[in-house]
Amino acid sequence: IRTFSTKSFQLCPTANPANCSPGTDPSDSLDRVCDDNPPFSSNFSRKTHILILATTRSGSSFVGQLLNQHSDVFYLFEPLYHVQYTLIPKMTQSKSPADRRVMLGASRDLLRSLYDCDLYFMENYIKPQPVNHTTDKLFRRGASKALCSLPVCDTDIYLEEGDCVKKCGSLNLTLAMESCKDHDHVAIKTVRVPEVNDLRALVEDPRLNMKVIQLVRDPRGILASRT
Repeated sequence: IRTFSTKSFQLCPTANPANCSPGTDPSDSLDRVCDDNPPFSSNFSRKTHILILATTRSGSSFVGQLLNQHSDVFYLFEPLYHVQYTLIPKMTQSKSPADRRVMLGASRDLLRSLYDCDLYFMENYIKPQPVNHTTDKLFRRGASKALCSLPVCDTDIYLEEGDCVKKCGSLNLTLAMESCKDHDHVAIKTVRVPEVNDLRALVEDPRLNMKVIQLVRDPRGILASRT
């Protein structure tokens, strides 16, 4: 799992010639070079990467749909559902810190890949395994406008969530990736990350242009909404 490290991602500028001159100890670590040349952060992508983070019953689906209606946004609804569905049966009943670490690492890796429009990475968690990058098991596919319209779906009319799977058929992940790359922004909604700090490795990754929308609701309202 790539994002287990809690250390911030850093990019060092080209090393100072003085650091590469004869007599320089070749065993000097990259950290030494970074110390001599302060790191800089840079977003290499033109996209904005948006994460809607909340607990259940906090309005995250509503906020997600606001972004989903924008033509420049590629929106995914709860892709981490597949991580939980696949890994939880393999976890110990004690919910040990090691199990939590595996779950968070897998979740961060999947989010990082999705922000790069690498939807193939999600095939590791979709059950049954997609065949030829095609599946009809993506959780709540119909909640994403981009996955229910051209070029992913052969229709030029707006489809309600319940009609998407019926009229579009199986999801071609290759076409979905192309659609993602054609959009200026990628937005993902999840209630399956306990704390913002769990995503530190993503937020500090200079390759991403992360914007986190964290929704907080009075717990009395959450409780009342369940009755």
